[in-house]
Amino acid sequence: MINRILSRFRFLLLKRNIQSLDQLKQIKPFDQLDSNVIELNKEILRPYYQQYINEISRADMAASLELAAFMFTLCKINRYTKLLDMGSGLSSFVFRLYAKDNPDVRVFSVDDDSAWLEKTKDFLRLHQLSTENIFTLDQFIKSSENEFDCILHDLNFVEVRINYVEQMINRTKSKGLIIFDDVHKPDYLFALLTKLKNKGLSVFDLKPTTFDIYKRFALAAVKD
Repeated sequence: MINRILSRFRFLLLKRNIQSLDQLKQIKPFDQLDSNVIELNKEILRPYYQQYINEISRADMAASLELAAFMFTLCKINRYTKLLDMGSGLSSFVFRLYAKDNPDVRVFSVDDDSAWLEKTKDFLRLHQLSTENIFTLDQFIKSSENEFDCILHDLNFVEVRINYVEQMINRTKSKGLIIFDDVHKPDYLFALLTKLKNKGLSVFDLKPTTFDIYKRFALAAVKD
């Protein structure tokens, strides 16, 4: 009983360090985030999203349309040139759709399921997008790739992805961004905030713009 009370208290203290989306918008170039632009990008992505959840993955397993639109908008605003999708799927499509019109952009897609990587490749080829830099988790961990502008950490289930949080922090460049999805799960959020504590990161709540019908939403961490 006492341990549960102490854990709850520690959780509340950690949550106090989460800043709002409005506070993120006070930082350049995030000040260019506009809900109308995000909605516009959502409509651009909607046909691809519908095809993806109809032909490749269930809607409750795929990245949400809300998160996809937010990431697409972020890429355009920040003009990211090196992106990492940890947990390939719709998010790899979104990053590579952005890269299609920006030839200097490099996108890396990583998954611990080689069969799933092939499904990702098939969907990318279907839309004539690049399939370069697609790796299994083991291949990527052994690589020296780092200095990423933006990382989406959505690998496997939360019980697995929590083990790679430090890797994501270490591979992000200064002022770079890491997006952590599925923080609607209290146990995962607690474990994640514990990992992020004292790591030189500013953490922001993306719930207002990434909340979906399954009550999922994301956090953003900006590396100092």
